Amino acid sequence: MEAALMAYCKSVGGGGGGGASEESFAKGIGGSKEDHIAEKVAGEVLRSAGSQPSDEAGKESNTTLFEKWIYGTSAAAKEALKGKAAPPAGEYSKGRWIRTLNNQGTCYLYIHTSTYQMQGTRPEDFVDDGKQEEAEDPYENFPSCYKDDMDDAIAKLWKSGKVPLLLCCGDQGYDEVKKLLTSSPKNQLLDVAPFVKGVIATKIKFADHVETARKLAVQAMKAGGILVIDLSTIGSPNWKEKICQVEEYKKSFPIWVLDPNAHKEVDKHGQIFRKEEKKDVGDKDWDEALAESLPSFRIVYLCAFGPDNYEKNVQSEMLPQGKWSALRVKQEFDSKSINLKSLIDTLDSIIHEKGKIPVISDPTENTDTFFAFQNSNIIEMKSVIVAKSSQGLESALEKMRQKLVAALKSGNTLVLRLSNSTPDLEAYKSDEFFPSILFDCHVEEVEEQAEEQVYGGFGGKASEGPGKNRLKTKAVFDVCGKEWLNKLFREQDKESGIAVSRDGFKIIVTTNLSPAEISSKLSSSLPLSKCMILEVKE
Repeated sequence: MEAALMAYCKSVGGGGGGGASEESFAKGIGGSKEDHIAEKVAGEVLRSAGSQPSDEAGKESNTTLFEKWIYGTSAAAKEALKGKAAPPAGEYSKGRWIRTLNNQGTCYLYIHTSTYQMQGTRPEDFVDDGKQEEAEDPYENFPSCYKDDMDDAIAKLWKSGKVPLLLCCGDQGYDEVKKLLTSSPKNQLLDVAPFVKGVIATKIKFADHVETARKLAVQAMKAGGILVIDLSTIGSPNWKEKICQVEEYKKSFPIWVLDPNAHKEVDKHGQIFRKEEKKDVGDKDWDEALAESLPSFRIVYLCAFGPDNYEKNVQSEMLPQGKWSALRVKQEFDSKSINLKSLIDTLDSIIHEKGKIPVISDPTENTDTFFAFQNSNIIEMKSVIVAKSSQGLESALEKMRQKLVAALKSGNTLVLRLSNSTPDLEAYKSDEFFPSILFDCHVEEVEEQAEEQVYGGFGGKASEGPGKNRLKTKAVFDVCGKEWLNKLFREQDKESGIAVSRDGFKIIVTTNLSPAEISSKLSSSLPLSKCMILEVKE
C-alpha cells in the first residue's frame, strides 16, 4: 500500500508533463485510487454523528469520489484542502506520513497513508525511519541564495550592474519571499498585471499604471529601499517597446530606471521627480538627501518560477537585455540524516570540505555526551539565559566569551548547546564578547599533503585523536583573525601579551529540536544559510 502511494505521489509531483495514472496507484494493491478513496468516504460518513448517505450518493456523476471527499464536510478533508497543516491526529490515527522523491530526484514529496494529503513541505509530525533517498540538486551550480542571505545576494548582483530576477520555485516560496520583501516600509511592490493583462482584466488603465510605477520607484529611491517588480506567474511586460521607449511614457519611466549603473549617483533622476517630490528633507536639498539614500536603492524582479522553466514563462527576452541576472531563492536549508557512528566523518566533511557550521538535531543526549568527552568547550545556552535573567546581560555575555576564548586558545571545538531552548541569539551578539562573525568561515586548500591540522579530539577516526589532515581542504574561521582576537581577548587571556588562537578551532551547534523546528524556530537566530542541519538517528 505504501509503495503504491509513493509511486502515485511521485507521478503527481514529478513535473514531467504527465499526471498520475491509476496504474501507479493500483500497482501492488489490487485496486484503484478511487476504490481506496471510496473506503475513506464511507469511513468519514460512519464517523460523522447523525450523518446519513444522500439519495444522490449512488447516482452517476462527473464528480469523482476524491472530489466528493476533498470538498465534503470531513474535517480531515478540510485540513487537507488547506495544504498547510496536517489534519488533527484523531482524524488519521491509523495512518502516517511517508516520503519519496519527485521524478527528477530534486525534492521530497510527503503523502499521508490515511487521508492521502500530499505536500512538498515536511509535516511537523513526520517521523523519519532513516530509509530515505538522497535528494539531488540538478541546479547545484545555478546562482542561488537562501532567504536569510538574500539581501546580501541582491546587493552583490546590483553592485555588478545586474537586477536580480528572484526565482522562488513555486507558489509557497513566492509567497514567503514576497512577504519578506514587503515587510520593510522602505520597499515598494509594483504589480505588472495591468501591463501584461490589460485594462479589461485589471480595470486599470495602462497610462495610469505607468504613473504608478514612476511614483513607486521614486518612493523607493527616496527611502533607500527596494522596488519589487512582481512578475508572479504572469511574466514580464515588454519594457522597452511598450513602456520605456514609448513617447508618451518615456519621461515617466525611462529605460535607465531599470539599469543599476544609472543609480550610482544622482544624475538623471530629476527627470522623473515631479515638483512636489523635490522638497527639502530637513536641512538638505532634495538631491542631497537622494544622494544619501540612493546607494541603498535596489530593484528586483520577483517570480514564482524555477531554474527549469523561468526563461519561457517569464518571457525573459522582454526584460532589458544584459541588465538582469537570475537568482534562485532556496526554500529549504541544507540537511542530512546520519547515524551517530558516522558523526565524526560527517563533521570533518561539512566543516573542512564545505565550510559549513553543523547544526546537530538529536532529541537524545547521545551527541552532547559524545562532545563532553572530546576536546571541546561547551556553552550551555539554558545556563546563559538564566544568568542573563538573574545577573544581567553583560554577565551572561562574559560567560560566553570565556568559553569562546578558551576554545580559541586550545584549538578546541566550541559547542553551542541549545537543548530544547530557542534563544534569541541576536541579543547575545557583541563584537567584544560573542561576535556575529563567529559563524563565518571559508575553505582553503591544504598547502602540503602532509600539513598537520589539529582536530581537537576528532578527525579521521576518533581513536586517532589530533593528527594528520586527510582532507585536501581546511576550514578557516574569520574570528581567528588578529582583529577579532584583540577585541575578544583580555590582558589575562593573552600569552606574552599576544592573543593566540590555535589550529583546530571550530563551531558546532547542538539542539533537541527537529530539522523542521530548527528551520522555523531558529532561522532568525542562526545564519542557517551558512549551516548544515544534521539529524542524528540511533
